[in-house]
Amino acid sequence: MAKATKAGQCGWAAPCAVAWLAGLALLTPGTAPAAPPGPDHSCLERAAGAATGPGFVAAVARVAPAVVNVTVIRERGEPFEELDGMEFFLSSVAGLPLPGSAVPERAVSSGFIIAADGQVLTSAHAVLGAQEAWVRTAEGGRYRARVLGIDRRTDVALLKVDASGLPVVPLAAGTRLCPGEWVGAIGTPFGFEHSVTAGVVSAYPRYVPGTGGLPLIQTDAAINPGSSGGPLFNASGVVVGMNSMIFSALGGSVGLSFALPIDRVMRIAGALRAGGAAARASIGLRTQLVTPELASAFGLDGVRGALVVRVDPEGPAAAAGVRAGDIVLAVNAGAAASQPEIEEAIASAGADAPIALELWRRRASRRAIVVLARPEAVRMGPARPLAAEARLGLELASRQATAGMPAGVYVESAAGSALLAGIEAGDRITAVNDIEVATTADFDTALDSVKVGKVIAVLVSRGAAAVYVPVVRRAN
Repeated sequence: MAKATKAGQCGWAAPCAVAWLAGLALLTPGTAPAAPPGPDHSCLERAAGAATGPGFVAAVARVAPAVVNVTVIRERGEPFEELDGMEFFLSSVAGLPLPGSAVPERAVSSGFIIAADGQVLTSAHAVLGAQEAWVRTAEGGRYRARVLGIDRRTDVALLKVDASGLPVVPLAAGTRLCPGEWVGAIGTPFGFEHSVTAGVVSAYPRYVPGTGGLPLIQTDAAINPGSSGGPLFNASGVVVGMNSMIFSALGGSVGLSFALPIDRVMRIAGALRAGGAAARASIGLRTQLVTPELASAFGLDGVRGALVVRVDPEGPAAAAGVRAGDIVLAVNAGAAASQPEIEEAIASAGADAPIALELWRRRASRRAIVVLARPEAVRMGPARPLAAEARLGLELASRQATAGMPAGVYVESAAGSALLAGIEAGDRITAVNDIEVATTADFDTALDSVKVGKVIAVLVSRGAAAVYVPVVRRAN
C-alpha cells in the first residue's frame, strides 16, 4: 500500500498550493482567541427546524462546536512502529513521518471535546512524540495541550487544555449501528478545518487483520489526511465513533474508512484519565480470522480460533513456545471462540496471573502457559517550557534571482513558532507586516520593530501562491 500524502508535502503544484493556503494559518500559539467568522444564521435556523436524515444540518450543528484542530511539532523518525496492532493501517493513514534525521515537522489532525474542563480525544499516532501540542477550538480559541495518556493498541490519545466551559460533543450511550445507516464526519482533511462529509455504515462490526481484534465501524464517509481523531456521528447528531484509519493505495479516500466505536473509545479514555495507559495485556502476537479454507488447510474441524501470523521474538508468547501457524482455540479453558473474542480475552486478562492458551498445531491440540506483560504508560507530563528562538525559529538565506526563481529571502529550515504556523523550507518571505524585505538584513530590521509576544504577519510565497501567515514572536 502506498503511503498517504500529508498536507504540506505535495510540492509546488498549483492544486497543492491551494491546500497549503488552507492549512497554513490553522494555529498561532500564544495569541488571544481570534474573532472567528460569525455564525451562518440561515444554517442555524434551518438546523433548529430540521429533522434527522441525510440533510445532516441539525446533526452538524450539534457536533461541530466541540470539534477541534490538533497541531503538533515533533521530530521525524519518531518510533511510530511501536503502535500496537495498527501497523496494517498506519502505512495508509496520513501524516506519519518518514524515517530519517531528527528534523522538526508539523502535523495536523482532528479531535473532539468530551469534557467542559478541556479534555480532548484524538488519535494516538497524531500526537505520539509531540514536543509541542496545540488545540484550536471551533470558536477560534487556541490552547497549549498536554497528553494525559496514549493507548497504542486502539490508537486513542487523551489531551488536556487549561480551559473551562467548553462545548462538549453528544455521545451515544453505546454503539448500535446497522449497515446502511447514515453517518457523518467532521475533521481537518489536508488542512481544511471543520470539513463535513457523509456516507453510510458499510459494516459493523468489521474485524480487520492487524488491528488486534478490535470491532471497527466501516463507512464510506470520506476520511482523508488530517481527519484522524475526528468524530463520526449519526443523523441525530450523536457521536458514535472516532475516525482513525483509511484503507487506500492512493493516499486519499476511496470509500474505505474506519472508526473506533465510541463506547470502546470512552472506556479507553477513562483508563487514560486514571493512569496514563489503558489496562490491557499484551503477549506479543498477531492473529487473523480463520476462514473455511484456512480451517481445511490446517486440518481444523470447523471455523473457529485465531490463526497466529506473527510472534514477537522477545514477547511472552514466544517465551511460551507459541509460533506462527498455531491456531489459538480458547483462552483459560473457555469455550472455543472466534478471533475477535480471543483477542479481546487476551487484552482484558489481568497481569497478576498467567493465561492458558489452547492451541491447534499440526492437527493436534496442545496448551501453552503465557505470562502477560502490560504496556507502559505513555505520558508527556507537564508541558515543557517553550524554547527561546531567534528569527521566529527560521534559518534564512538571501538568494539572487535564477531561472524560474526570483531573488529574495528564502527559508532553509523552520522550527518553533514559524513551523507551527506552517512555514516550511523552500518558502520565500517577501514582507514582515507591511514592510517589504529583500534580504536577511531587511528581515532582521523589520523583526526588531515588533515586540516579543506580539503577532507578526509574515508574507510567504510558495510557487504561485502567497499568503500572510501570523506568527508569535518568542523571546530570543
